[in-house]
Amino acid sequence: MADWENAEYTLYSSPFSLYSMMARHTIQLGPITHDAIPPKSITLSFINHKANENLSEYYLTKVNPKGQVPTMTGNILQQPLTESRAISLHLAEKHYPAMLPAKHETVVRDLFQRLHAVYGLSISNRNPTPEMRQYNPSPVEKILKRADISPEYRAALEVKLAFHNEQNGVAFQPAIVAKNRADLQAIFVEIVEHRRQSGSIVNDDEWTFGSEVGPTILDSHLLPFVLRCIEVGSAELVPLELQRWAEVKAKSPSWQRVMRGRPTTYHPSMGPVEEMHDMMSL
Repeated sequence: MADWENAEYTLYSSPFSLYSMMARHTIQLGPITHDAIPPKSITLSFINHKANENLSEYYLTKVNPKGQVPTMTGNILQQPLTESRAISLHLAEKHYPAMLPAKHETVVRDLFQRLHAVYGLSISNRNPTPEMRQYNPSPVEKILKRADISPEYRAALEVKLAFHNEQNGVAFQPAIVAKNRADLQAIFVEIVEHRRQSGSIVNDDEWTFGSEVGPTILDSHLLPFVLRCIEVGSAELVPLELQRWAEVKAKSPSWQRVMRGRPTTYHPSMGPVEEMHDMMSL
């Protein structure tokens, strides 16, 4: 049996990756939940995905063949966890059981899975070019044109490109954008109804199922998604109850440790990402 208290993890993360924020938020909230069994350590490894560091030969061949962030590796993990959903589920199942509360587990898992079925990219960019609406290109295509890459790297890039084409390549096609927006809006409406049923809706500082339950993995991933919608001009997707909740939770200590007061979207006026040293640790 694995000794999870002695687990040592490395989280590969990029500051303005929506899904990296989700994993980091789970990591911040987990230790304050009931019956938490924190791992021995979680170390952050900064990956600048805006500089395509997630497409490096090392990252694709040794860390995550999907070329995504976040990814988590560990001394007693059989294999890397290659997406934020898997990372947060693992942390809840092995370290922070209250984030998957038995009374609400079926609902949490269902909404959590559906939230991750929504393409974040489809929501994050309201103004893709006409070309991107047909096909959103990948920087992998340019790398594959090089003659100086190893066969192993080329094979890994081809796997990454196939993964990209299946999801991000079509993320801005109008029908797909419309479906993702509708699906996300429906999820938000259901969450508001759960807030009504639990009574948490009367307090904007409450988690979905109330203070006695505390934050779940649904909450830890919901906040960055709501904030992203608001910041990119898609607030109409978010019920006012969740907008007020997100405004309050964005000021919470746990979220401040995730984004250090910054928005979820990057702008060049913020300066180079690689110089944001306060974002390089958990």
